[in-house]
Amino acid sequence: MTHEPPVITRHADVRAVLSDARFEVPAASPVTDGTHGIAWLRGAVSRFSNGEEHARRRSRAIGLLSPISPTRLRADAFDLASADLASADLSSSGPSSAEPSSAGSSSPWSSSSGPAEAVVVDVMARLARRVPVGVLATHLGIVPERREEAVGAVTAMAAAYHPRPATARHGPGADERDEHADRAVVVLADLLGHPEPERLAAVAALLIQACDATAGLIGNALDLLTRLPRAVVARWPAEAILTEALRHTPPVRLTRRVATADTIVGGVLVPAGTVVVLDLASANRDPDAFPDPHRFDPDRFDPRRSDADRRHTGEDTEGEPAGCPHFGFGAGIRSCPGDAPATALAAGVVEAAASWVLVNPEIHYEPSPNLRVPARLDLRRTSPGKTAD
Repeated sequence: MTHEPPVITRHADVRAVLSDARFEVPAASPVTDGTHGIAWLRGAVSRFSNGEEHARRRSRAIGLLSPISPTRLRADAFDLASADLASADLSSSGPSSAEPSSAGSSSPWSSSSGPAEAVVVDVMARLARRVPVGVLATHLGIVPERREEAVGAVTAMAAAYHPRPATARHGPGADERDEHADRAVVVLADLLGHPEPERLAAVAALLIQACDATAGLIGNALDLLTRLPRAVVARWPAEAILTEALRHTPPVRLTRRVATADTIVGGVLVPAGTVVVLDLASANRDPDAFPDPHRFDPDRFDPRRSDADRRHTGEDTEGEPAGCPHFGFGAGIRSCPGDAPATALAAGVVEAAASWVLVNPEIHYEPSPNLRVPARLDLRRTSPGKTAD
């Protein structure tokens, strides 16, 4: 008989666990047979390690990110996304277009025989992974001419990155995903010029983190924004929009920790060896932490507001960075080291697509136990001079 792990949902309790060194991540076993596939990668990154090993690997990742300007990442993401969206307009100009244009096709963009405003783009297929991964890859040493190869490799690695429970290790498609991911690690090593293993692992981990989670942030933010009047959206800075999207609809909804010692959480004993599930999405909507928690309100995180303003509306900022008491990037001793680059990359894409309109309000999500990433998000360009209500 198996027992489901306890689920922690209160904001204060989740924060306490994330800040407590007695709670560790379930570690991946190191691979020492000389192979460099996805199993090796899991055992070589900071994400699935603890203690001094985690600290050393995390420091390596931070060192790779520190010379990269978030401002430059944002500009590059905006330029690449804008160029891709512009090419969608070109693809609708006639049957000689390089891309298929049938509205019934599975193309990431399509158009009817009507005017330019009928051009439809699937943001998830065209932009949400391709742009963040592609831009960050070029800043981490991959030549722009091979950017698309990097995107393909990272997407394959991301699909097999998280260790699966023993009962699912040989489930439908699992072995095939691992085989694709094994080949992708080899491709990435080639794109990087065959660096030493620690650098390969650090770069791979950063690119994987820029893949699914950032795609979810972009898709969820655009889904929220394109349902609102443009005049309302225009008053918020991109940083506030994305931070509130991370709180309201976080792409990473669950994470796990293992207690290494008997611990009290929320007044309840958690025995050593217990695996706990942290429900980040529920904690982000805890009314004790956020007034009117189910409302999407970027004013909560507008950097132009002071801590005094937030306290006046009931928001607890004690012990947190100003304006960021959410778990979109984790918290505590293992908070995401790439929060600023991820936000910059997402901001560039969201700004490029901000004038487009949601086509289908019914959104389906990719199957995942802990991620919330739209499977498809079709946006339509408005005609010149036309604005959303």
